[in-house]
Amino acid sequence: MKGTLPLLVAALAAGLIPHMPHLSPWIPAWCFVFWGYAALSEPRGWPLPRPLSRMCLTFLGFACVFVSSNGVIDNSFGAGLLCVMAGLKTLEVRRERDLFIAIFIAYFMVVSSLFFSASLVMTVYMVAAMIHITAILLRINCPGVPLKEAFKVSGAITGKAIPLTLVLFFFFPRIDGSLFGISSKRSATSGFSNTLSPGSVSRMVKSEAPVFRVTFGDAIPSPDQRYFRGIVFQTFDGITWRSTTRPPSGALVTSAASHVSYDIMVETKNSDRLFPLDLPTRIPKGTRLRADYTLEKPKGGLKEAPYRFQSATAYATGPFNPWEAVFTRLPAGGNPQSRRLARRWRAQATEARQVVDNALAYLGSNGFVYTLNPPPLSGERVDRFLFESRKGFCEHYASAFVYLMRAAGIPARIVGGYLGGTVNPMGHYLIVRQADAHAWTEVWLKGEGWVRVDPTSVVAPDRVERGAGFGLPEADRPSFFIGDGASFLARGLKRIQLGWDAVNYHWDTRVIGYSGTLQDAFLKKLGASSGNWKGWLTAAAWGISFCGAIFALAWLILELRSRNRTSPARASWELFQKKLRKENITRHGATGPLDFLDHIKREHPHLYPEARSIIRLYVALTYGRDAGNNTKLGDLKRAVTRFNPRKIHPRAQETGPRVRRI
Repeated sequence: MKGTLPLLVAALAAGLIPHMPHLSPWIPAWCFVFWGYAALSEPRGWPLPRPLSRMCLTFLGFACVFVSSNGVIDNSFGAGLLCVMAGLKTLEVRRERDLFIAIFIAYFMVVSSLFFSASLVMTVYMVAAMIHITAILLRINCPGVPLKEAFKVSGAITGKAIPLTLVLFFFFPRIDGSLFGISSKRSATSGFSNTLSPGSVSRMVKSEAPVFRVTFGDAIPSPDQRYFRGIVFQTFDGITWRSTTRPPSGALVTSAASHVSYDIMVETKNSDRLFPLDLPTRIPKGTRLRADYTLEKPKGGLKEAPYRFQSATAYATGPFNPWEAVFTRLPAGGNPQSRRLARRWRAQATEARQVVDNALAYLGSNGFVYTLNPPPLSGERVDRFLFESRKGFCEHYASAFVYLMRAAGIPARIVGGYLGGTVNPMGHYLIVRQADAHAWTEVWLKGEGWVRVDPTSVVAPDRVERGAGFGLPEADRPSFFIGDGASFLARGLKRIQLGWDAVNYHWDTRVIGYSGTLQDAFLKKLGASSGNWKGWLTAAAWGISFCGAIFALAWLILELRSRNRTSPARASWELFQKKLRKENITRHGATGPLDFLDHIKREHPHLYPEARSIIRLYVALTYGRDAGNNTKLGDLKRAVTRFNPRKIHPRAQETGPRVRRI
């Protein structure tokens, strides 16, 4: 037990590290304070708390975790409580049983980090932490074993477990959904809420955080076709647009062409929305398509990822529905200049399409500026924007355009989502970030249905045709934006970033996304199926064969290595014999070390004292109980290094043959 507490603290710290980003700051401090006290209590003779004191600390820790989580019992609450209890565990370690319990707590802390992240980096850390904790467990069980040797043994144990791990990964039935039905309520969201006002989107585009990634079945659509819709805003109060009415289920599409199939991998399964490519025609199982062509996710989220879609980039939506009357309403008064302008266009036009064209022409030819930092608006905000400031971001143009259309009697609405994205050439997929957030509009035209109209395209066409950042003035571009004039270093760093993103994306889709559906497809390729017992028998046979092949290969590699590898003791023994051969003292291959020592004693007594110490050390290290004893191995190396038979002169009375092979 003596001297084991620092090792135990090292094991528990390995379990705490992956949880630290999700914990309140006081919890790591709590752990390190109590761990530090426990580690110093042994050498300094400090007393450990009594049972009553430990019980009070336990209740205090539970209360603090409950308050820190605002009473929400979720994954973060569980992780916090586990770490607080691990901090107190070192204060009651008095027996070997307590040590083992604390070690198993460290194991569970590492594994429970998968509740928050299963990324490649976290997986690599988890394996390294397991090796670290296992080495400490071995060191506690065998105090005489050096820590370096314990790490070697732990690594070997982990390596031998890899074949069985692969078999279980590929062949064990997949369990869809979250473990125990627990999900984190603190995961990232898309960034869009149920309201839209000036600044809503422009604040989002200052972040390069990824929202989702898209893999297309065929060629990636051009940037001006990559509109990913997520929310439709309905009502306007003069300042803010809102999505207040829940549309009915079922969306009508009278014609569709240019179909595109693709998979979406969201950054978190708990994202509040899915953003299919405009316009979705086939959606994942479990979701519902609303009448405004947005998706409704089931409670608890979807079970499998990535999510498979099909969309039509050319479509017609059919007749105007009664519930869509909400898209014709405006506040009773306000913005008189905008209303007069819209009525004049309507009076001059013979069809609604002409009003749309007039509005786009007005925005494209009156000095409007696309900027992240427009001046603040007050009062009659639409009038001030259209006739005074003429500076704004996509939400300003979408809001003003829809206002004009509704004032002209044309049904119109704002759609929030993402436009463009970054093509990763190293993985042939699309990365959609918060910086790609966008707002555009749709108008209802007779004979065509809802038609997408993007007012930003006439003010900043580069935003639509080339992507986020290109339509903005140089001073407004986010710091992470890589434009045409970027330096060689910036472009190189960008390629490294894309390469690392590709590695993580393939990890997410092929390892984390290995779902029950993908497992069934894999088993069918092997001639097995999960649908009946014969299929599972075939899968089991494949698994056993795979495991046997791996073990046979490992045995062959170890056997070849053992034949070609010389142990340190053997290397010293060979060096000792080499020095003797230079003096014509040769050992026959069938002569053992002790018999060789007897020969030296008879024929070369002047070498006997040093040869005896060397040969006895070698025998003890090779055949005795001292195998692996680093101290005696060092003694043998030093003795052989010092050994020089030429400098050891025989006494004058000693005579006898100098060369003899036995």
